[in-house]
Amino acid sequence: MLHEDFEAFTRAITGADHEVDLFGAAMVIARLGGHPVDPHRTAARLDAFAEAAREQAGEGASPDALAHAIDHQLFSVQGFQANTDDYTDPANSYLDQVVERRRGIPITLSLVYMEVGQRIGLHCDGIGYPGHFMVRYGGIEDAVYVDPFQQGVRIDRAELLARLRTLNVGTANPETFLASVTRRQILQRMLNNLHAIFRDRRDLERWYAVLELQLRLEPWNAALVGERGMLHYRLGRLDEAFRDLEAYVSSGGRPETSTGAIRLLDQLRLRYGGTGEPR
Repeated sequence: MLHEDFEAFTRAITGADHEVDLFGAAMVIARLGGHPVDPHRTAARLDAFAEAAREQAGEGASPDALAHAIDHQLFSVQGFQANTDDYTDPANSYLDQVVERRRGIPITLSLVYMEVGQRIGLHCDGIGYPGHFMVRYGGIEDAVYVDPFQQGVRIDRAELLARLRTLNVGTANPETFLASVTRRQILQRMLNNLHAIFRDRRDLERWYAVLELQLRLEPWNAALVGERGMLHYRLGRLDEAFRDLEAYVSSGGRPETSTGAIRLLDQLRLRYGGTGEPR
C-alpha cells in the first residue's frame, strides 16, 4: 500500500462515528490485496442491487418487505454465499472482491447487506456476535436478526442468547453481544481478520500495512505499536523499529510487555547509543 492509501483511510474514519465513510474505508482495506480497486465500479454494482430490490419491494414497502427484497436479490438472483471452501482467503475481506465473486465471510457479506439496505432506506446495524457477525434491522422491541452468511436466515433473539450459553464469554452480559457495533468497530473487526491471516502467513509487508491501518483506528494501542516495531526490525527499518519499541516499552503499566521486544530494544539502544539516532 502507498502512503496515500493510509491517508485516505485516515480521512474516511475522521469525525463522529456516524460520519465515518464505511464504504470508503473498506475500499482502502481492499487495496491490501495489491489488485486494482475501483470504488466506482463496486458502488455502481451495489446501486444496481439496491435498485432491483427497491423495484421488487414497491413504493411504501415495510422494513420486512424491504429486507425480503434484499434477500431475494442478493442470495437468489445474484448468488451471494459463504466462502466455506476457503474461509481464510484474504479476498473474503476485500469488499470489491466479495461483490465481484459473490463470496465472503460473515462480516463482509453483512457489509454488502448493510450497503444495499442503506440505499433503499432500510437501516441496518452490524451485530458483533462472537465469531459470527450478522445484521439487525427494526426497533428495540421488534428487532430482526439476519445472518447473510446463511443466505439471510432469520435467527430468533432467544436462540441467539441460548447459543451464547454454550460459548465462553466470561462474565460479560449476554445482551452486549446483541447490541449494535460502531462503524469503527466494523473496520476493526475486518482488520483483525486480515491481521491474523497475514501474521500466520508471515506476509510481512501486508502484515505491516494492516498494522498501520489498525493504528489509525487505535492510536492508543501500545501492543500494536510494539508489534509494528518488531516488524520494522524484521523488514530492516531499524530507525522506525527503535522509535516504536521505545514507545512500547516506555508506555508503562504493562506487565505483559514482550520480553522479546525488550531484548530487541536493548540491542538497538546499543546501536544508537540510547539516542534514537544513527551513530
